[in-house]
Amino acid sequence: MTTQGYFDYNATTPVCSEAVNAFINAVTQYANPSSKYGLSKTSNEIINDARAQVATLIGADTGEVFFTSGGTESNNWAIKGAFFQQLKISSTRNHLIVSEMEHSSVLEVCAFLEREFDCTVTRLKPDSEGIVSVAAVANALRPETLLVSVMMVNNEVGSLQPIRDIAALLDDRASQQKNLHDQKIHFHVDAVQAVGKIPVDVRDLGVDTMSFSGHKFYAPKGIGGLYIRQGIKITPLLHGGGQERGLRGGTEAIASVAAMGAAAQVTVNTLNDQVVYLAKYRELLRSELLSVVPGVYFHGPANKALQAPNTLSVCIPGIRAEALAALLDNMHGIQVSLGAACSNNKSVALSHVLLSMGLDEDAVKATLRVSIGQYTTESDIHRFVQAVVTGVTTLFRISKPASQSYVTTA
Repeated sequence: MTTQGYFDYNATTPVCSEAVNAFINAVTQYANPSSKYGLSKTSNEIINDARAQVATLIGADTGEVFFTSGGTESNNWAIKGAFFQQLKISSTRNHLIVSEMEHSSVLEVCAFLEREFDCTVTRLKPDSEGIVSVAAVANALRPETLLVSVMMVNNEVGSLQPIRDIAALLDDRASQQKNLHDQKIHFHVDAVQAVGKIPVDVRDLGVDTMSFSGHKFYAPKGIGGLYIRQGIKITPLLHGGGQERGLRGGTEAIASVAAMGAAAQVTVNTLNDQVVYLAKYRELLRSELLSVVPGVYFHGPANKALQAPNTLSVCIPGIRAEALAALLDNMHGIQVSLGAACSNNKSVALSHVLLSMGLDEDAVKATLRVSIGQYTTESDIHRFVQAVVTGVTTLFRISKPASQSYVTTA
């Protein structure tokens, strides 16, 4: 597998060999898992084994893991499902709280409910380091608040959100409020950029629902899941044949499920070492860029323990990140992004995450998202930094012939 120029692991990851092998072995199992004959037994066993592997990865019981097509479906299901479940009890609780930094699959769902069902949505600003405070959540709570949704790790700057503390806040509020139709505020977490990259334990976090996506931790695209805490009721998003214990219709994608299970198992065995490995190379990348690119700086938490170990948001004042990314790709075969890959499908490319953190337009336009993974090596880091130096020098030569010179060896 050739990945030496790949620095966009937050967009997607290569599929690991274990997941490929699991997919190949399972794809020949053609029997429908919902059928009653003996031929379906193997298909069912594959799904059950994968469910157990994924449950182990996130610290859940197997009965709390539901397979979906990925993070977008999971976020849609959790938020819409909590809202429509609440409608069965009361239509007066229609207030949602999200952060401005959320993925579009959260923000657009909330905008839909706001537009079509008269929900009220409070969108919380993060601080300048990309962290949403517990106090901000507390101040936004109302008697009619139905749901809070805050991502665990931001996909652009890597900031870790205080999920455990927010959960404790909502539990405390539930213990004090006895007149809200016996329904606590639902706490949903988009953990797509967390699961497989940092340790995640749903019991410790205290969340109600949590989304994850296989292609962020070396499984194929098109497979993901939703954790639903035991006792939490949400309305199905996909109605059909009663698969996934009646909560998610549709014949299971057996091979993809098996592949995600295999990737989850590998992650369980290697995650602690991977966190150390990735943090080491993230800091190597940071220090080398600081040493050879004048003026470069980074968005996100100053305390690196509050940042995902694989992510750097790199700002190089005076350049257009879009132009630098194109040079890196076309001249050096190096892939980076400006932000979430999903945002590339939209006409407005300015990062809503960076804008929410208070950055001005020039800083946003000068920012690259760089994310590394388990296949990144030290030589890849050196090659990347040298390519950045060459690209920046080229851009300054084109735009400002008399501008500052750049060191050209990293």
